[in-house]
Amino acid sequence: MKLFVNFIQILLITGMVYPVYAMWSSDKVNNYCAELKSMTAKKKMLDLAEQKNIKVNFERIDELKWRATASDSAIFSHSYCQINGMGDRLASAKMAVN
Repeated sequence: MKLFVNFIQILLITGMVYPVYAMWSSDKVNNYCAELKSMTAKKKMLDLAEQKNIKVNFERIDELKWRATASDSAIFSHSYCQINGMGDRLASAKMAVN
């Protein structure tokens, strides 16, 4: 019975703390996306992501064009920053939702 009560307490605490963490993490990605401007160097974008502890995944479209997504570490978060670029420069960055 004591184990059950402890489990319920852990679930309640997690249920109260996780939404705050998810909002903080999503806000962090939103601020990162807002800092990215057109014609920013790709290296500067990656350095900023590393500094802010944000995960960036790249996808090459063709020889020059590429796409990247910057996402937070919250499990149930569906928002991310969609980044498009050409060569070693950013073309656009905007927030999106799955």
